[in-house]
Amino acid sequence: MTRRSRVSVPIRMLLACSAACVLTLPAFSGEKKPSQPQPKADFSIPVGPLGYAAPSSFYLTSRLSCISLDFIDKDHLLFTFRVAGLMKRMPDEPPNDEDQTIRAVVLELPEGKVTAKTEWRMHDRWRYLWRLADGKFLVRQRNALFVTDKSLELQPFIHTDEPLENVQISPDRKLIVMETERKGENPQTVASLAGPPADPPPSDKPVQIYILQTDTRRVVARAETLNPVEIPMMADGHLMSIPANQNRWLVRFAPFKGEERTLTEVESNCHPTEETVSKDVALVMTCPRSGNDHVVHAVNLEGKTLWQQQWESRYIWPTFQLAQDGSRFAFSSLEVSHSIGTMDPVDETSIRSQTVGVFDIGTGHLKLVRNATPVLSAGQNYALSPDGSQFAILREGAIEIYKLPPAPVVEGQ
Repeated sequence: MTRRSRVSVPIRMLLACSAACVLTLPAFSGEKKPSQPQPKADFSIPVGPLGYAAPSSFYLTSRLSCISLDFIDKDHLLFTFRVAGLMKRMPDEPPNDEDQTIRAVVLELPEGKVTAKTEWRMHDRWRYLWRLADGKFLVRQRNALFVTDKSLELQPFIHTDEPLENVQISPDRKLIVMETERKGENPQTVASLAGPPADPPPSDKPVQIYILQTDTRRVVARAETLNPVEIPMMADGHLMSIPANQNRWLVRFAPFKGEERTLTEVESNCHPTEETVSKDVALVMTCPRSGNDHVVHAVNLEGKTLWQQQWESRYIWPTFQLAQDGSRFAFSSLEVSHSIGTMDPVDETSIRSQTVGVFDIGTGHLKLVRNATPVLSAGQNYALSPDGSQFAILREGAIEIYKLPPAPVVEGQ
């Protein structure tokens, strides 16, 4: 899998990702951080006895995956991590494989009792696990996807005959994006799909995009592009920003079936970035006329702006975890010692910390801030429970779990 650009994608159009697609994102200055001292964790689970050892500093800036942390339900966590050691070479193994052993453990809360454990052989260092709904997870091994649950048994889900470049899950877990790289002529790109394709077969662009229903595996949309991209999925469609006049942009919702409509208009000196944080709320990030910071607008499907904040540009490489019920999101980014532009290099000396904040989607209020240790540029070392009532983070040799008060109900969210 390759590194993706984050862009708006018209699903039925051909597109190419230009340098303008790459956007450095910020973090938490729009809202004051909770007053010190921060509350202590309600309970914690040491990870050393599980066989976990902190990864090397190589993972600080490589953005490779070697850890994941997720809630299965309110009483169980799934923790996966790389186990060091020699591996037996497999027959007919491709020469470019970078195998690693991933140990997966199910932890019962609050004691941390191990209720299931297994090891998976992964053939590269890219992301290998995504949370679905109802305690299920999607697991990737090379170009095959499997579904698992707290039993940790892998059930075949889908495979591709072409290299799998990207996987995305919609905020409500009802849609899956698969992006494959075309290598040969007339490939059978996706195998074992239910039902006919939603659009005509794509033509000759190297990356083929398929959007599938999670439950039926039916293709609901197709597209193609020159590079792997991120698609801001929302409800039964996706968002995109198109230029208007004088640094104005129209943020539009494009359903997979039906007519597009404009949700809002924003001012920005750069191409806005859309990040969907629930099935009906997205963050639209824009560049003001002066300074390097970004203005963040939380917009719902009715076009209402729920809140607006200014986030600092000295925080880079964002990752998100979303509560399944749409109440909260957790946002991680790396704090660097100076503002970083699109083309500026980043090395270990630039990075100060990995900061994770939990936000109420309806109000933008920052409920909790914690630093993760060790710093992981790929994220996945923190988690929100499906109902947004618990937050977990890997820090200081343990998984810390925090109980959060109920998120406020906001009219019009």
